Amino acid sequence: MKLLLLWHMHQPAYKDYASGHYHLYHLPWVYLHTTKDYYEMPHLVESFDRVKVTFNLVPCLIEAINEYARGEATDDWLRLFRKSPELMSKEEKRFVIDNFFLVDAERILEPHPRYKELYLKRARQQEFSPADLRDLQMLFHLAWLGESMKRQHPAIKRLVEKGSGFSEEDKQTLLETMTWVLKATLSLYQSLWEAGKVELSTTPYYHPILPLLCDTQTARQSTPKVKLPELNFFYPEDARIQTAMAVECFERTFGRRPEGFWPAEGGVSSEAVAILSEYGGQWAATDEEILRRSRILSPGKGRQRDSSLVAYQPYLYRVGERDIALFFRDHTLSDLFGFVYQRWNEAEAVEDVMGRLRAIQKATPNAVVSVILDGENAWEHYAANGYDFLTLFYERLEQTDWIETTTFSACLQNAYRYGRLDSLHPGSWIGANFSTWIGDDDKNRAWDYLKRAREAVRRHALAADSARANGRQAGHPSSLMENVPELTRKSLLAAEGSDWFWWFGPTHSSLQDPVFDLIFRTHLKNVYVGLDQPWPAYLDTPVGTYRGALQRQPVAFMSPAIDGEDSNYFEWLSAGLLSLQSQGAMHRTASRFSQFHFGFDRENIYLRVDFDRPAKEALALCRLKIELYSAHQDLSIEVNPGEVRPDAACDDIVEVKIPFQALEVTFGQPFDVILIIANKHEIERFPQSGSVTLVVPREDLEVENWMV
Repeated sequence: MKLLLLWHMHQPAYKDYASGHYHLYHLPWVYLHTTKDYYEMPHLVESFDRVKVTFNLVPCLIEAINEYARGEATDDWLRLFRKSPELMSKEEKRFVIDNFFLVDAERILEPHPRYKELYLKRARQQEFSPADLRDLQMLFHLAWLGESMKRQHPAIKRLVEKGSGFSEEDKQTLLETMTWVLKATLSLYQSLWEAGKVELSTTPYYHPILPLLCDTQTARQSTPKVKLPELNFFYPEDARIQTAMAVECFERTFGRRPEGFWPAEGGVSSEAVAILSEYGGQWAATDEEILRRSRILSPGKGRQRDSSLVAYQPYLYRVGERDIALFFRDHTLSDLFGFVYQRWNEAEAVEDVMGRLRAIQKATPNAVVSVILDGENAWEHYAANGYDFLTLFYERLEQTDWIETTTFSACLQNAYRYGRLDSLHPGSWIGANFSTWIGDDDKNRAWDYLKRAREAVRRHALAADSARANGRQAGHPSSLMENVPELTRKSLLAAEGSDWFWWFGPTHSSLQDPVFDLIFRTHLKNVYVGLDQPWPAYLDTPVGTYRGALQRQPVAFMSPAIDGEDSNYFEWLSAGLLSLQSQGAMHRTASRFSQFHFGFDRENIYLRVDFDRPAKEALALCRLKIELYSAHQDLSIEVNPGEVRPDAACDDIVEVKIPFQALEVTFGQPFDVILIIANKHEIERFPQSGSVTLVVPREDLEVENWMV
């Protein structure tokens, strides 16, 4: 069998294009993920002779890595890492304390005593000394360094072992290492590509959902009842510009053009795939659910739809006079890498994936299996940033004679079997539709703002083109972007990126939702600035309303019956409510969790967990573990399907009662909660990292909420 591994490397355009030559980035994730993942991932592959993988590099990320490597980019995190705590203002110290704990709490804070000590110091609102702040600067950036660097680089290994009491000289050592990594990263990819160890593929420049750029009405083909924006966005010329810019970026950076594309979020449609083919795409990839909803040509039988199509082969799709090959990712295997194996013992996880591959190989001889997922966001939830897991996995692949790891282009050269598609279902890897980026009020409002900015650009470009024509025929719309200022063009295309729409609305949430909103609006404002026009007043107001996961706080004391039945609407009406939808940069398509209620009386904590189906069905062959932590006590409560006892019940919902005394908390004190679904192995948890912090309300809760 052939195994195709594709690691997708992407960050959106965080920079303000109006910030001048020294580019200001609103968020630090480009340089942090470069030092932790973008260098580490190809470096690890380099160690194995027979393992070949594909790295998909998004061009706006390439642009950003280059700017950081040349010293032309900065952000508040990097600026304040360089600064001595003794020279910081009060506001700068506050920023460091607030923002230098952005790590996986379980994987990073818990194992490092000094980092945890500083975290607890912040929680207790204690003052940080200059030595505390310097240690925090160092521990944060060491946490965002690749595992091989921590284990093999002598100077970095010494800093990790030191663990605390860092000096300004230590900071300089770490900063020099980070700078070296930033400069070495892209050349490492190039050398591995030239050596045939990897293939590099790409995505249209700013990671737009290409089918929606071509026509937002496309969303209705996969979701007929979707609510669309008031204004239709219909700019296939922008899809072509984004794709052409990506190919040009690759040729400029690596000296050759890419042969394949992972379109943003696996988003495909007939028109989008035709554009990829037009710009040299020999192959593209998406999700197996797209294949199941598409139509194939069956020799001798004409056209037919087959819901049992095998995803383990490439399919040819005719666009104009050319064929493009389409690969369809194994959804289950990709999600296991992204969400499940992170909580398993490395050896058991590798054994599981090898067993699954063996089962595919036996059922489908000569199968071509594609595993495609983010190359950066999954690993921080693994022990050692996934280093031990990936090392063991690659070692097994190296030693296994019935699996050939190869690249997509190499596979096409040697494929003995192809299917052929008659039609292509438009959709993405999430639900085989586009609902993650369009369809609710906040997302649609963003599309309308984008449309108005795009129309302003079109009017300016037409006027400029007509003025230049002087009697000749005016230019074609696809060339009109050449007639707008660079600030306008770059900012508009950056605003077309998928990430802003990902975070708008209730589907995904993070602590930085307002920052993503600000960046999107800054890009749109810069469109008008470049045109020397005032921006619309609505761009001064956030696109969305942000409550994060928290939907409401408790408003009154309550004492529900612990019976597991969802029979009384008023029983939990006064409770607090958390949404248990996806909370991060990666999307889990099969979450069982739905909502989490929490309430109190004067002696007890009450918790309720809702699932995507009745609790006893969602937990069939599993159990729910509720882990609670206070400053003085840890508790772990297990609830099994169908169980009813005085302190816990599971039927339609899960309900649990915890006395204050058992957790050693009282009024006004915080405690943390983690929800885990498990059988032999952990299946899912909320939150994916860290914990949810709740606070026992004050004794005057009801008086406080009735006061005007």
